[in-house]
Amino acid sequence: MKPEVVIGWVLAADLRDGALLAAYAEAREHLRQLLVRSFPEFDWKVDYGERRIHLPRGALDPVALLEIGVDEKLHRRWDYALVVVPNELLSRHRPYALGVPSSALEVAVLSSSRLGSGEPLVDRLLALSLHLLGHLWGLGHAEAGPMRPIDDPEGLEVAPFFPEEAAAVRRHLEEVVVARLEEERVRWNAFSFYARTFFDDPHGIIRTIREYAPWKMPIYLGRLTAAAAVSTVYLVMTSDAWALGTRLPGLGLGMFALIGFFGAAFFLFYGQDLGRLGHERTWREQLARTRLVLFGTVLAGMASLWALVFSLTLSAGLLIPRSLLEGWIGSPLGWGQLLRFATFSAAISVLAAAMGGNLEEEAEIKAEFFMDEEV
Repeated sequence: MKPEVVIGWVLAADLRDGALLAAYAEAREHLRQLLVRSFPEFDWKVDYGERRIHLPRGALDPVALLEIGVDEKLHRRWDYALVVVPNELLSRHRPYALGVPSSALEVAVLSSSRLGSGEPLVDRLLALSLHLLGHLWGLGHAEAGPMRPIDDPEGLEVAPFFPEEAAAVRRHLEEVVVARLEEERVRWNAFSFYARTFFDDPHGIIRTIREYAPWKMPIYLGRLTAAAAVSTVYLVMTSDAWALGTRLPGLGLGMFALIGFFGAAFFLFYGQDLGRLGHERTWREQLARTRLVLFGTVLAGMASLWALVFSLTLSAGLLIPRSLLEGWIGSPLGWGQLLRFATFSAAISVLAAAMGGNLEEEAEIKAEFFMDEEV
């Protein structure tokens, strides 16, 4: 018996245009047929669902549509979900967006607003769906084929995956179609379930976190960075801070640093409600994996920010006249004291950054964490 892979196709707008609905249905069936031909070792299903909560006009935020997709995916026990709308998508980094994949959520959003009508619309929907699914399956861009970067909607053409891409997709799907943890036994506790989810595929989870480039967090979270910068400048320019930071014991300071960026990660993760995905209240391996990826990304981002502030504080300590610093601390300044103060300053600044990060708009911070790219 072939392992089953289920893709959900969710209509998220109250669309009444019969021609457009027919084009969606035809594209959906063509997608299933193409996947059956490309990967015959799997039993493919493309289920249809509706969440007609948006009007079929006006621009929509992809973040809200991704949340609809993950809710439907978890509720209906799909492996992946494609959320389709006739509306324009709000774009944050490009003039316009045709689609948005989220490998962390295993959901993609696509818009038909710029894809034309009739048979060209069906073919372009199919090509765009395949491109977005490729991203969900871990594929990057290529010079040709379905993963070619999309610069123009008219350039969307249906093409099969290259052999090396198809092999990578097969490896990915073989991991997906194994039994989910919640199917192994009924009773779990939070620690054992999340630990088992992580250790079942630690390399895959870490790879996904790395692909989100968490070290770029200070670049796109302006309020978080501003809070860290203000805190760092204040500490570096304050004599009392130097007097305290250089006298703290090394072991206690190390523990404070660890508590600092772990606490900051928890504060930002729960303050921005990044762990609330769907309305499921039961154990779901997909949901646990997504939360691990998102929390790991936040934690790695905070650790990167800590390292940056540590380096900047250390550099400032070398640039400020030594006689001034020794007057502030009341003793000769050595490397040990300088390292202590840099560690202390970085821990305080990261905690301040988490508080600043919670002032970010929730939709904006979710967009940066959920969205792989704008296609």
